[in-house]
Amino acid sequence: MQIYSTPKIATNFNNKFLKNNNFNLSFEGYSSSVVKKTTKSKQKNRLEYFLRVVGNKFSDLFQSKFQKLFIKFISTINPTQNRKYLEELADISRIYASQKTFEINIEDKILEQIAQDGKSSIFIMNHSNQSEDPQMLALLNTLLADTYKDLNMDKFPIPKIIMNEDILKTMNPTKRKAFENIGAVGIDANIMGADKDVNVRAFLPLIKGYVKDNCNIFLFPEGRLAVCKNLDFFNRFQPGVASMVDKILNLKKEVRIVPVGFAYGKGDKKDLNSINIGTPIIIKRKDEYTTISQGDILKDKDADLYNFVNKNKDNDDILITKNGEPVSRENIVGYIKTFLAENLEINSKLAQKRIDNSNPEEIIQEI
Repeated sequence: MQIYSTPKIATNFNNKFLKNNNFNLSFEGYSSSVVKKTTKSKQKNRLEYFLRVVGNKFSDLFQSKFQKLFIKFISTINPTQNRKYLEELADISRIYASQKTFEINIEDKILEQIAQDGKSSIFIMNHSNQSEDPQMLALLNTLLADTYKDLNMDKFPIPKIIMNEDILKTMNPTKRKAFENIGAVGIDANIMGADKDVNVRAFLPLIKGYVKDNCNIFLFPEGRLAVCKNLDFFNRFQPGVASMVDKILNLKKEVRIVPVGFAYGKGDKKDLNSINIGTPIIIKRKDEYTTISQGDILKDKDADLYNFVNKNKDNDDILITKNGEPVSRENIVGYIKTFLAENLEINSKLAQKRIDNSNPEEIIQEI
């Protein structure tokens, strides 16, 4: 087992503004602690929005010269499928995730398998730590961008990261542009009363980009429900990603979803983080019915779907059924959600297990 770390700063990023590595680019807008309940009134949503505005203005006032220059630099890059952007993206992500020590199943070479064919993927991550998860996502993007670089990919899917539109709207224009250049896409994330028109306008380009293999989509399916620890994981896992998969299957023969588990150490391992990149799940549509690959279900005998997958383990494409009958297209979203949620929960547990089994005194290898 190997423990890795990111350097304090990207060594191959030649920019005079990067001499100072005391840098923090927040995805949260300084207001994640405000979100406490599943159902929120419009008044509370307005309060949260106001606190985001105040928090961002306050943080802007105390930004160092380096931070301002770096954000301005990111706001000028061109997010296109070329080598220059790939290198910029790898280094920006590496800086954002700097000084992270983590255990990862890099030996499974899943990212290499994903990158080799140049096709799009949807990455889903558990959202157990509101402040740390964005850095782990940046680290995942660093590893993926490095993989594309190592494979000398001339054309590759660029990242599109789904996040709360309010976080972007309350940023100053330069910072918002910077976040959009590294892939941020805003949606209305309100649990109750979300603006469907806003989300259709956001998701339509993502779906088109995915179909053309132009983008990888990253999202935290728990969204705002992540803070509701009284709910089990399945009920925190929102069905939006399953609906997206269903819509893509109307345009593309198959969809690849990669569950990625994040975990964080405690006690003498409090500085150690963990990423477990799960087996890619392939979902296909055949005529009116839908098939799915087994993913990582068989790694957990307590999984609800264990028996169903186990009796179909010899099939690469398992027909999704209920009581032995194929599930029709109009009813498929809930079944896709169930399968994805269970795979993601398994990988979050595997990430925690990697921390539990790690040795903090092991030699750390730098990525």
